[in-house]
Amino acid sequence: MQTRPPIVTFMGHIDHGKTTLLDKIRQENTWNKEIGGITQHVSAYQIEIGKTGKKITFIDTPGHAAFKKMRQRGGMVTDIVVLVIAATDGIMAQTKECISLIKELDLPLIVALNKTDLSSASPDLVKGQLAECELLPEEYGGQIACIPVSGKTGQGIDKLLDMILLTADVLELKSEPNSPLEAYIIESVVDKNKGSVATAIVKQGTLSLGDTFYIGLTENKAKALYDYSGKVIKSVNPSDPVQILGFQNLPPIGELITDVALDVPKSDTTTTDSALAEENTPKIPAIVKADTVGTLEALLGSLSDDILILSSGVGPITDNDIFLASSSNAQIFAFNLKISPSVFNLAKSEGVTIVSSSIIYEILENIEKQVLKMLEPTIDEQVVGLGQIIAEFKIDKVRIAGVKCTQGRLKKDDQIHLKRGDEIIKDTKIDNIRQGKIDVDQIKVGNDCGITFKPYVDFKEGDVIISYIKEK
Repeated sequence: MQTRPPIVTFMGHIDHGKTTLLDKIRQENTWNKEIGGITQHVSAYQIEIGKTGKKITFIDTPGHAAFKKMRQRGGMVTDIVVLVIAATDGIMAQTKECISLIKELDLPLIVALNKTDLSSASPDLVKGQLAECELLPEEYGGQIACIPVSGKTGQGIDKLLDMILLTADVLELKSEPNSPLEAYIIESVVDKNKGSVATAIVKQGTLSLGDTFYIGLTENKAKALYDYSGKVIKSVNPSDPVQILGFQNLPPIGELITDVALDVPKSDTTTTDSALAEENTPKIPAIVKADTVGTLEALLGSLSDDILILSSGVGPITDNDIFLASSSNAQIFAFNLKISPSVFNLAKSEGVTIVSSSIIYEILENIEKQVLKMLEPTIDEQVVGLGQIIAEFKIDKVRIAGVKCTQGRLKKDDQIHLKRGDEIIKDTKIDNIRQGKIDVDQIKVGNDCGITFKPYVDFKEGDVIISYIKEK
């Protein structure tokens, strides 16, 4: 048995700075490469700590809710979780989801309190929230290490790495390189030059160039191995991330790679009476394409039962996709794919709609609007008031929008659209209205006030508030 590097997964809510922290650790700038600043693929990296020779393997998992399965996969291969919480925001929706997963898998946990360099940071508030989630920080007599860090300045990162290595020493992580191979696929994609390629983390054993390996009963051969930086390597040891070329078919994410064939039982796919009954309900026919298996799975897993998936797959949209959509009156939803001019022209001539985006929630919001329109065809919106955000204030660290009512009236508990330019970017409600030091129920055209929203929205000066009511 030999000591192996710890496999560490970064988890947390969207935009709490997971990738920025890893960038500071790796001294790379991955965040700017992420569309919309959101990590939408699972990535694995390995670093060596100074002159110690000790290594740490990191997995960066997406924070968006649609990627729950991908985060769960990161949990299955990880030894230690670093839960990144922005000290400016505290525990949010996906933070709670991650906490549930960490507890379920009983994983060692370190909390990184990010953005502590900002004046609005409240580390003590976050620690109190952790205690409410039954995760007791060391300062409160518990065992959860909470490390103040900043992905922007690098503050606390050395201490975070030391805590990871200390936790790994306590866990006594060991593996035998000559034991049977066990590696887990965390991402796979069809490369136009290389074919089917997958990123995997080796848990035990060794995979070498030219080795025969299996996924279930399917035999494959390691034609090429690359480390996390794209460098060609001859073998990969326990805890190492590797990109493998040589699969017969595109492997599903989460699959186990072994050096012997395994007969994996298939799940029962018998159609139930309830499923047959659902076929009679109206659905939106769709073809779904994505750049990788992980993002395709995230998209499919986020769609409601009101979507009828006619076909799905990884790789560019083809002529066959267009013809299938045309004959079925379906739309094509494409994630992070380039659409060739010939396919675009064919879709136009066949009257096929292609909804394409490099940000997953833009596709989901498009679908959601169509579903709502299908389910509630007789419900319309009536605008009752308009306002423009002309300033921003902070009281007790709460952001308050300074608003001028430009039409009608704005009332407490009104449903609103927040519009930026020509696009509605968020739906929320008016939580409170204040004129001077007095709370009021409503404000009429021509007057100014301070407004807070619930749920919170990231507003900017110049945004327009559209207050509306729904009418049948």
